[in-house]
Amino acid sequence: MKKSKRLFTDYEIRDGFRYCSERFSKGIKSRIAFIGGSVITQSWRVLTGQFLSETYPNVEFQFINAGLGGTDANLGAFRLPQDVFGQGQVDLLFLEFAVNGGGIRAMEGIIRQCKRLNPEIDICMLYLADTSKVDDFNNGRIPEIVKTHQKIADYYHIPSLFLYREIARRIADGDFTWDQFSGDSVHPTEFGNEIYAQCVADFLNDTISTPLNPLSRGEFLIPEPLDTFCYERGHFVDTDEAEDVNGWTRIREWTTDKTCNFSPPADVLVAEKPNASLKLSITGTAIGIYTLVGMDTGTIEYSIDGSEFKIIDPFDYYCPMFHRPQHTIFADEFPMGDHSLVLRTGNQKNEKSLGYSTRILKFMVN
Repeated sequence: MKKSKRLFTDYEIRDGFRYCSERFSKGIKSRIAFIGGSVITQSWRVLTGQFLSETYPNVEFQFINAGLGGTDANLGAFRLPQDVFGQGQVDLLFLEFAVNGGGIRAMEGIIRQCKRLNPEIDICMLYLADTSKVDDFNNGRIPEIVKTHQKIADYYHIPSLFLYREIARRIADGDFTWDQFSGDSVHPTEFGNEIYAQCVADFLNDTISTPLNPLSRGEFLIPEPLDTFCYERGHFVDTDEAEDVNGWTRIREWTTDKTCNFSPPADVLVAEKPNASLKLSITGTAIGIYTLVGMDTGTIEYSIDGSEFKIIDPFDYYCPMFHRPQHTIFADEFPMGDHSLVLRTGNQKNEKSLGYSTRILKFMVN
């Protein structure tokens, strides 16, 4: 990684990395995860891992890439147990959904889940750059998504990095242009990835070396949630849990050559004709589905606890010629307890769709 002459200092340390500082200094094996959208999957993440491995050669690191393009924090909260903690305890999480979105309910849910799974975990919130955020900064505005995420960072004393402001400043100072930094409106070029990685390294150098009092056991207590319906119990439920399945087929290792943000094969529960139905019984406050949507996606009708059926059209205008993962949360504010979902494929379809299909990867329950 090339060393920049310009030091990155635009971050708020808050409680810092007191847990990981001790682990790294003692050479304790540590698991580091990154969750967010497609920018998380870029090479700055790999360069950050290389920096940590080179800086702490006595630590055996495991790095987890939980980035998933085109998805937001709402899905991230339900992906967390499988995609982040699926291999065991995570010690440090880099969290970035300022690009793809996610409000307090989702972001707080992610943080509270992390704290329940590992009370000592260190979390770092990133605000990466896109053209709209750079424009906001240049015009003296704070992006609304950053305001929301900062509220969470303040409440849970989590460090946050204002990378979009740093990129805007360097462009304004003539260090480089946006086109040099990114090949589109958000994804960094090789040069841009090196800038991000060096900024994160500057932050880590400062944060890990900053003297802070050790955490006491009392500080591991999780405060009352800002949103009582936050997704702090979000998780996936396997499609095998569906009851009264009629007109659906379980396909193991389903595959296609037309994909976006998705690498087949995958196990799916598929219905390709109208009026296929199923039932799912759950305990919680929220329910939804994690699906593969594509050129033949049809409408969905659903009823919760015997209510009148509602219709949604999940056809994907963003990526109409490919299959990609998306999600739909049907409800997320019903009382904690036992509930039932009846789901059926509709007899209508979007005028641009080629069919009536629904492909379910997982059910989502909070």
